[in-house]
Amino acid sequence: MQALKSPSIRGIWYIIWLALVIFSQKLEQLCLGNKGLNPLMAVIFVVLSGLILFFMWARYQHEQQCFNSPTNSLHQGITEFFGLIAFAIIAIGLFMMLISYLKAMGRFPYLINRADYLDRGSIAFWFDLLATSLVIAIEQQFVTTGFFFNYFLRRNSLGSALAGIFLSGLIYGLLNLEVLHWINFFIYMAIGWMLATIYLSTQNFRICVMMAVFIAILKVILI
Repeated sequence: MQALKSPSIRGIWYIIWLALVIFSQKLEQLCLGNKGLNPLMAVIFVVLSGLILFFMWARYQHEQQCFNSPTNSLHQGITEFFGLIAFAIIAIGLFMMLISYLKAMGRFPYLINRADYLDRGSIAFWFDLLATSLVIAIEQQFVTTGFFFNYFLRRNSLGSALAGIFLSGLIYGLLNLEVLHWINFFIYMAIGWMLATIYLSTQNFRICVMMAVFIAILKVILI
């Protein structure tokens, strides 16, 4: 498949996917105004972001057939790396709760408190929760783990793995940058490192997707 053989074409595809994820994130933000949820923008978001997510999944499934390396099943990945996955869930959960607590105590007044939009109504809250966890989080995983490692880092070496983890976390941190502050960036970059480590360990994209959904739910509820 040409898209996986030519570095230039791989780069073009990756830029396209990355731009579409950023577009979905900006579109989701436009749905939530000061007065609550904008119904028209919400419908546009559901249609366009749903199509983007569908094409990403279809493209990913098609490209996976071009690789000889087998992918672990969901059950195999969870069973063999249960300790790592459980540690990641607990560590990320505690980390995000700690940040949320420090923000509530006024230690990070410059960071955005996502809970503030609860004043806009419960419909806005549930829309943001579902949009962030079931659409944005999955799209982000395609560009930070799925397509990212398939296109650029296929070599089985320690150096390649470390570089991939670092760059994947860097992209994840930038995509989740709510304010231009190093604490906000480091929070999500560290989470991105954890997700990339899980992906390389389990070799199962669905595990990363489930982890990302869990993190997105905490992101909306806690911080």
